[in-house]
Amino acid sequence: MHTPKNTKKRMKTTVKARKRHGTNSLDLTIPTEIVKNEDISAGDIFELNFEKKDKETILTYKRIYKNK
Repeated sequence: MHTPKNTKKRMKTTVKARKRHGTNSLDLTIPTEIVKNEDISAGDIFELNFEKKDKETILTYKRIYKNK
């Protein structure tokens, strides 16, 4: 089945922040289902938007470069 380009897909899941060896940064894992369905691969580049709303921290990722 063909999905029109402007169709919005949504998925809600949980991920755990993990320490990255040798740095103070943390990694969030993209679940396998999303990686496969959206053809995400190592080397893809994402823009990260951060928003603080009351006591909630909202992180939104947007792929800006697809690695070939």
